Amino acid sequence: MKQWLMLRQTEITPRIFALINIVVGISVYSLLVWFNQKSLEWSGGPIRGWKTGLIFLVGGAVTGAATGKALDFYCWRIEQRLIRIEKERVDQETRERERLERERFEKEKLEQEILEAEMLERKRIQREADLEEERLWYEEHGQDFGDDYDYDEKDEQED
Repeated sequence: MKQWLMLRQTEITPRIFALINIVVGISVYSLLVWFNQKSLEWSGGPIRGWKTGLIFLVGGAVTGAATGKALDFYCWRIEQRLIRIEKERVDQETRERERLERERFEKEKLEQEILEAEMLERKRIQREADLEEERLWYEEHGQDFGDDYDYDEKDEQED
C-alpha cells in the first residue's frame, strides 16, 4: 500500500522497476536453467518435475523479494525527501509569518509613537496658546489682579 501511494506520484518509477524486475527475472531464470541443466526434468507430470518447480519457485521468490526490497528502499527515500520538503515548506511559512508579524508590530509601534508625538505637540501648542492668552489677559487687566485674592492663604488660616 505504501509503495503504491509513493509510486502513484511518479509516472516513470513503476515502469523502471517493472523493467528491472523482468530483466532480473529472466537473468535468474537463465542462470537457474544453465546451472541445473542436467538435473532438470523437462517432461512428465507435475509430481515428477518437483525439482524443477522448486528451483523456479525459489528463484522467483528471491527475485521478487530482492526487487520488492529495492522498491521499499526507493519508496522510503522518496518518503524521506517528501517529509523534508514539507518540513522546509512549513518552516519557511512560519519564518515568513513571523517576519510579517514583526513588521506589522513595528509598523503599529511606529504609528503609535507618531500619534503620541502629534498629541504631545498639540498639547504643547495648546499650552503655549493658553499661556499666551493668560499673558495677554494679565496685560489687559494688570499684573496685580491675581494678588487681590489669595485663596490658598485663607484656606490655610481657616483650618
